[in-house]
Order: sequence, then C-alpha cells, then structure tokens
Amino acid sequence: MKCAAAAVIALLLIVFAQAALAADAPAKADAANDAPAKADASANTPADRIVVMYFHRTKRCPTCLKMGGYTEEAVVKGFAKQIKDGTVEFHFVDFQDEKNAALTKGYKVGGPTLIVAQVVGNKIKEYKSLTEIWTKNSDKDGFLKYVRDNVVAYQKPDSKTTMKPGSDGAVQ
Repeated sequence: MKCAAAAVIALLLIVFAQAALAADAPAKADAANDAPAKADASANTPADRIVVMYFHRTKRCPTCLKMGGYTEEAVVKGFAKQIKDGTVEFHFVDFQDEKNAALTKGYKVGGPTLIVAQVVGNKIKEYKSLTEIWTKNSDKDGFLKYVRDNVVAYQKPDSKTTMKPGSDGAVQ
C-alpha cells in the first residue's frame, strides 16, 4: 500500500510540475496535489472528474464540523454513483498540516474553505471557492442544494453521464 501511495504522489508531482509551467493557470496547478488523499487514485481514476475539497483546521469548532458534515452529505449522498465510478471525488483537507502546504497555498486557503474543481485530462481546468456556504450554515437544504448545484455546474456538457438532481436531491 505504501508503494502504491508513493507512486500516486510521484505521478501527481509530475502533473503538478507540468501544470505549474502553464502560464495561464499557475495557482490552479497546485490543485493536482489533492489526489494523494485518495489512496487508490491511480490508473482507475478517470482523467475527467470533479474534485470537491473541504479545507479545515486541525482543531475544528462545532460550526466547522457541521459545515464539513453538510458538505460530505451533499457530495457523498448526492453523487453516490459518480463517487463510485470516480467521476466525482470528495476530500477533507487539513490546511494546517504541513503535508498539505502546497495545496493550501495553491488555492490561497487561509481558513475553512470549500473548493470545487473541474479536472479535464488530469489537469485542473478551473475551480471555485464556494464562499456562500457560510451564509447557508443554518439552512441545511439550501446548503446541500448550493453545493450540489456547483458540482453539477462543472460537469462537461458532452459527458455521457448527465448529472441532474433528482426529487430527493440525489444526482442521477
């Protein structure tokens, strides 16, 4: 398992270095470092996917725990099929942990933050910080919808699997 994780990290560092050289998106390149959070992120990971990252402090307050829980629920329950096939990923990232320093710096994270990134061809195409989560912390349904809508917005229009929220909020 350690060998596989090392291989994934090495691969991601190469992707990160290539992306960092791209003149049009230097800050976005750091996002490629997210995948070490997924131990099996190797040949089975689709080249095109959406990555959701909840950046948190090492020690979290009750509100931050709630926000992380809501985020996880929105993504894991809302995109269960896509999580299973790898086209959507969810990660908790401790932004105070030194091992996440490059990722934290790349997204300019200074406090708890929710990032949704679109990966195309194993490179970050674009990403967004979902700042409105803080205004929706007392409206769980609104929070879940906001997160899910932003994940769906990053889906490629020519994708074979169309992600559309169902009546229960889960994405089909």
